Amino acid sequence: MTIDINAMLQRVVAEVFDQNFTVEDVTSGDDPFRYSVRVISEPEQDRTAIIRASYTWMDGFIPELNVQTGVLDDDDVEQEKEDELRRLCLVMRAYLRGEARIDQRRRLFRRGTVPVVTIEVDGHEWRLGRNGWTVR
Repeated sequence: MTIDINAMLQRVVAEVFDQNFTVEDVTSGDDPFRYSVRVISEPEQDRTAIIRASYTWMDGFIPELNVQTGVLDDDDVEQEKEDELRRLCLVMRAYLRGEARIDQRRRLFRRGTVPVVTIEVDGHEWRLGRNGWTVR
């Protein structure tokens, strides 16, 4: 049985994000197998998240900070994919609600700093960066 990733994305986003968020479909015609939504926080107007999903890869991107996190799931079990997508959406929702800690770290090879976003959801600490992320 084929999993309808777009339907799953729409369903999970509708469950996680309530009327305090604006959700827009931003799927690009360039990649018909990767579906995307932009979620904007109504109370925190300057906060945006883009959630993208394909059959094997799902990610959450925070454009104003240029940080992201992702999940690889190459199984054929729809419930497992949906659970992973929900976890990712919950992380993005926590950021949009202002529940994240945003730190600035010095760059390794150049001057300046880069943001690191730390979010705690369901007993796990997610650290989102420009070039990587961790979940503990």
